[in-house]
Amino acid sequence: MPKAGLRDVVINYREVGEGPKPLVLVHGLAANMAFWNLRLQNALARRCRVVSYDLRGHGYSSMPERGYSPAAMAGDLIGLLDYLGIERAHLVGHSFGGTVLLNAAAATPDRVLSMTLVDTRLKALQPNQRLVDWPNWQEAKQMLEKLDLEVDELEEDIGLNLLEQVAEPRWKETRERLAKRALFVPFGGWSSGNRAAERFTRLLRETESRADFQGSDGLPIERLYSIQKPVCGIYGGNSRCMTTANRLREVWPSCRLHVVPGAGHYFPAVRPDVVAERILEFLASLEPVALRVEAPPAGAVHAEEGG
Repeated sequence: MPKAGLRDVVINYREVGEGPKPLVLVHGLAANMAFWNLRLQNALARRCRVVSYDLRGHGYSSMPERGYSPAAMAGDLIGLLDYLGIERAHLVGHSFGGTVLLNAAAATPDRVLSMTLVDTRLKALQPNQRLVDWPNWQEAKQMLEKLDLEVDELEEDIGLNLLEQVAEPRWKETRERLAKRALFVPFGGWSSGNRAAERFTRLLRETESRADFQGSDGLPIERLYSIQKPVCGIYGGNSRCMTTANRLREVWPSCRLHVVPGAGHYFPAVRPDVVAERILEFLASLEPVALRVEAPPAGAVHAEEGG
């Protein structure tokens, strides 16, 4: 894979496809660019120049000591656009990746054509992320306790805690066995799971990333209102981020919101056809001539629009 040497980090990236406008995919915490299933990337590549990359400290990008806030990683994103000679791009971000692209849009609005938030939690709209607030929290709690994970349904930010626990070496066999389960996708087979788990553990222990991940997302409500770009939201119906999904139109009234029934937080990795179809529909609505949506592949699962 090619690598881009930026100011203080080396970013691993991949490009596929051609199209009138570039589209950049930004993964979330503990994942890497392989999170974006090849079926999804190939579907998008029929219409776009698709760029995916590993966030700093993830995948095969380098692991500097600092620079892990969404705002700092937004700098990496813009730096990668500069490196690739991309003036403006459509941005798609999953989870933490969504906060990265929003910081990029707020800081450099002239570089962003549109924003697709895939199961992204925004702290201004959802200050806490407690297990008890998940749509299917009782079922999720039973599953977690059955696996002997330490859970407190009232813990204010349970996400990072769960990721760190599941990344521990003692969970190697369980991760492999549950690779298709939504809660364990970050370290499933698609992402060289054991290596990803080891790297995430090292990231938290050897860098300043933990404080950055637990700190501000750089997006107070006033800054969100200032971002005037076309917005699409794609969320899992059983996701821990549904509180954010339900409030997106308070900030962006024209947001195109889609809810994937029965899906959890990591649904793009296991239901890529749904995500690709929704992204292409959104882009086609912005540029109907250049980005017409082709018929979805046979057997593709259709998401339902909610909100």
